Amino acid sequence: MGMGFQVSGPDVVYESFGGDLVVLNLATGQYFGLNPSGAELWTAITEGHRPRELGATPEESQMAEAFAAELQALGLIVPSEAAVPATRQPIAISEPPSIEVYDDLSDLIVADPIHDTDAEAGWPKMPENVG
Repeated sequence: MGMGFQVSGPDVVYESFGGDLVVLNLATGQYFGLNPSGAELWTAITEGHRPRELGATPEESQMAEAFAAELQALGLIVPSEAAVPATRQPIAISEPPSIEVYDDLSDLIVADPIHDTDAEAGWPKMPENVG
């Protein structure tokens, strides 16, 4: 029957910009541009919906499954043990979902201290050996 997915962790953040979606992996510094079809599938997949149930046609369901496999291979989503939400309306995929991968700023993103956070201490989290 297939499984649901979730965002792989707190280091993967995302924001929508005019129908497109930008996903940033703070751990690797890579960022990803998803087209509108990819953005819509991302939303449904990260809500826990099974990719094979998202397409309005068998071909669209195959596209959704392939897209989820690509997201998983990039380390952006992982299988989820959570209960799969109720079935949603199928997505009419107007164009094949696509992911553009960028790593031109990865050194800067990984080195930026804005990511040095702690759930209890907040930001910035001072290194252990600084006092």
